[in-house]
Amino acid sequence: MAHKVRHKITATAKQAHQGFVHSLTSLFTITPIPRPLSLIGLCSFCMVLPLMVGLLSGHPDIGLTACIGALLGLYSPSFTPGYRAVALLKMIVPFGASFTLGLATQQHLPASAFFLGLVAVIAVYLALYKKMRPPAGFFFIMVCCLSKTHPVTMADIPAIAGAFFAGSLMVTIAVFLHDLILIRNKPDIDAVPPEPFWQTAAFVKALVVGVTVGASYYLASLGGIDNPYWVPITVAAILQGQRMTDFWQRSVHRAIGTALGMVLAASIFTFSPSPLVLIILLFALAFTIEMLITKNYALACVFITPLTVILAHTAPIGYSAHTLIIARMTDVLIGVGFALAAGVLLKLLPVENR
Repeated sequence: MAHKVRHKITATAKQAHQGFVHSLTSLFTITPIPRPLSLIGLCSFCMVLPLMVGLLSGHPDIGLTACIGALLGLYSPSFTPGYRAVALLKMIVPFGASFTLGLATQQHLPASAFFLGLVAVIAVYLALYKKMRPPAGFFFIMVCCLSKTHPVTMADIPAIAGAFFAGSLMVTIAVFLHDLILIRNKPDIDAVPPEPFWQTAAFVKALVVGVTVGASYYLASLGGIDNPYWVPITVAAILQGQRMTDFWQRSVHRAIGTALGMVLAASIFTFSPSPLVLIILLFALAFTIEMLITKNYALACVFITPLTVILAHTAPIGYSAHTLIIARMTDVLIGVGFALAAGVLLKLLPVENR
């Protein structure tokens, strides 16, 4: 038995070395996957529209929360043209529930970490069961993390959650109108026999990811990190998707992409951008991310980082670039460590590698 375990660990280490080498070469690889420009442009505009309304009405925080809800639109390019709005409509309630759970439990760390882990388990399992393409369950986990940056009382939760749902509903309606106008003939969808809902391998993977996400947030919070949500976001980003075999590549891409992204974010906020400039930046960042997310993950991370900084209400005005970069890279490297440990565990577990 001990010999088999040593052999499996050796094989895992060899695969890790090969994966690391492949990760470095893939940094310079652009995957030619077409993306619908009109849809990406529309969803990016829907992300900035709530902030514009919030600024004009004197409630920028509510507008920024609705922007987070509009992240749901980033799933739309992954769905079949003509059926996108229906798919998004089915996701509105669980998407909003992920955010609301984070809001309701943020004041109690054990409960906050537990429900973040639970959101991760459910999101990853359903993504594996539905065979969802990236971003799979990532944004469900991300919005639960971002909700923890909203220091609100219990009485404020309905208004904040309502703004979030409004952002998700707005982008869903926009996608519906887009397809109604531009998609003349909806493609037929072949009827595929449903797979059994219970899948042991998928559950084990989801459970490992969920425990890692929740534990990483709990330990990062106990460690006194200023914005501990960066750690579980990193874990979720690396461990997302159908397969766990590429976690080495995602670790390298996430670390390098985030480092460059923090340089970009620090450069942006050095100039103390006005609200109008932030709106333009949000649109440009969202559009660029959607264009790159399936083509080159490292490049996408360069733009995901400043986008997250803006949406998390942590625009670092007054921070030095050096302080900001060191703080965020520390968080990301901690998250990479948790994700790699989870990835190794998944390799050693006796479940099907899918």
